Amino acid sequence: MPGVLSFEGVVPGDRAEFWRDACTRTFVGVETAGRPGEAIGGRVRAYEVDGLAVGDIAATAQSMTRTQRLVDAAEAHYLLLGMQVRGAAGIAQGDRRIRLDPGDCVVLESRRAFELDFAESFGLWVFAFPRHLVRLGEQDQRRLAARRVNARTGLAGVSRRALLDLARNAGELTRNTGEPSRSQSSGALALANDLLVTLLGEPLAESPRLAGSLQRTLPLRIRDHIDRNLADPGLDPVRVAAAFGISTRYLHKLFRPERETVAHYIRERRLEQVRLRLLDARFADRPVSALAFDAGFGDLSGFNRAFKARYGVSPRELRRGR
Repeated sequence: MPGVLSFEGVVPGDRAEFWRDACTRTFVGVETAGRPGEAIGGRVRAYEVDGLAVGDIAATAQSMTRTQRLVDAAEAHYLLLGMQVRGAAGIAQGDRRIRLDPGDCVVLESRRAFELDFAESFGLWVFAFPRHLVRLGEQDQRRLAARRVNARTGLAGVSRRALLDLARNAGELTRNTGEPSRSQSSGALALANDLLVTLLGEPLAESPRLAGSLQRTLPLRIRDHIDRNLADPGLDPVRVAAAFGISTRYLHKLFRPERETVAHYIRERRLEQVRLRLLDARFADRPVSALAFDAGFGDLSGFNRAFKARYGVSPRELRRGR
């Protein structure tokens, strides 16, 4: 479960110190200050998965300042990705000053001083990547710091939504003891890194190394897009290619090393989704036809033929033998 820090039970005189300590323990050290005459209030809900800290902050109007003193005292440094979801923020690092609105993202370096100013209550997601694990060079990190990234549309929008989905489901990686399995956590960190690089693709498009990284992760991102859109009966190679701004010819070229077509991959993923749900007791009361339609099949007889050809038994036979 996530660690949740809130003001519940904190006496008014201790709130400022409590909040500063909560923000520092969750991410990196900052000095906080509320608006004159207004008490600070808020909540932080945070996870840590294999060194990647992910947190959801909802709080009142305030300022957060990472001073040089706090930078010098830090034992480790991070690349911070902030996603504004509610309210607006003024961001400053180095000689850059920007405004962040809902749907915007920004990267900050914890090894340099920065300022955050929230003139009203706000909601912010923060991803703290250990600096030595980020797939961006020092020059790229410096050039990107405090630059506003519009992540409402395009690949940046897709990456932002995927990162938020990862964050909101981080609890799935920390079951029972709260410790993630090595394969799960490493996979989450690798996926978050790929999504970070994709999110920042436009402002750093001139970087040859970044372009190479984007190219290497494109097949992974395409497969993830297909898996998340299986329920759409209109999902086909043309739509997939359009979603990534590439031609269908190039899309098929990306799948050539796997010795399968895009249409075949989509059908295989749909069949596998139905198969898994037929074996899952939670879906025991759901008709086979409904499971097929949920997976994007529009022709029930065609689905039944494809399923038996793939698994050697009909969907009902598989369910009875569960």
